[in-house]
Amino acid sequence: MRNLIHSLKQHKQQAMQFFLMAAVPLAALASTTGAEFSTFYQFVYDAATGYLGRGIAITGGLITLGIAAGTGKAVIAILGVVLAVFGALGPSIIDNIFGSAII
Repeated sequence: MRNLIHSLKQHKQQAMQFFLMAAVPLAALASTTGAEFSTFYQFVYDAATGYLGRGIAITGGLITLGIAAGTGKAVIAILGVVLAVFGALGPSIIDNIFGSAII
């Protein structure tokens, strides 16, 4: 039993690579099928592109702008603006990129 455990510890990285490579074809099939996940996808997409996603993006942007004003660092302010813009526009951009990809 000790030899088995010792052998597994030595070959842990190789085993992980094998399982990851075995999972890649399954991930490709999941992108072309999986009608059971369409309801979940539609819920997440609607939440991200709707008022909830925009509200979170604007709130995150305002919080980082407030932190930037308190600390006096312009980099944090720029990060807040980028967060708000990406949060509002990001889900649509990502959906268009992955929706047009041929896997």
